[in-house]
Amino acid sequence: MKSPPFVLEPPRIQKWNLSASRTEGSYRVFDVLHHQVTDHLGASRRDVYTMTCPDWCNVVAVTPDDRVVLIWQYRFGSDALSLEVPGGVIESSEAPELGARRELLEETGYTAPSWELLTTVEPNPALSNNRCHMFLARGAQPTHPTAFDDQEECEVVLVPAAQIAELLDQGRITHALAVLALERFLRSARP
Repeated sequence: MKSPPFVLEPPRIQKWNLSASRTEGSYRVFDVLHHQVTDHLGASRRDVYTMTCPDWCNVVAVTPDDRVVLIWQYRFGSDALSLEVPGGVIESSEAPELGARRELLEETGYTAPSWELLTTVEPNPALSNNRCHMFLARGAQPTHPTAFDDQEECEVVLVPAAQIAELLDQGRITHALAVLALERFLRSARP
């Protein structure tokens, strides 16, 4: 007998308020904002800093022979090469899927005929306002040359889909958003 669906109770706490917000710095891919904070009762709390960022996307691209298109890419924050799924910043004029299609093409040269949204998450709601849209692209094939941004270089790696869980379990893929996209793919998107 199937158990009834879980029902999540709504929160009893209330949203706090950010006021007197001002931009402290603007950088290429994010702005830093300073806010005064009051709780739901109107009591003043310690000031906070947040970042505003454009939305991001990433793509689990699967070839017709069931291999996942991964990339090696140098990451400035960790000062290391990172094995991950293709992805990046969604331009202000783009819908999330169009940004994902563009990023897959630019970073790998691959295109795909079949696209579906895996999930949308908030990468770090404690600090930033943006979302990351994760897509599954089926039937991915190399169709164009790559077109890297000026601070980007990627190397394509094709991994059998059956080996993705092993790479994750070994800790070979450490980019949190890539891990999440691949776990979501393994859990719910496999045919």
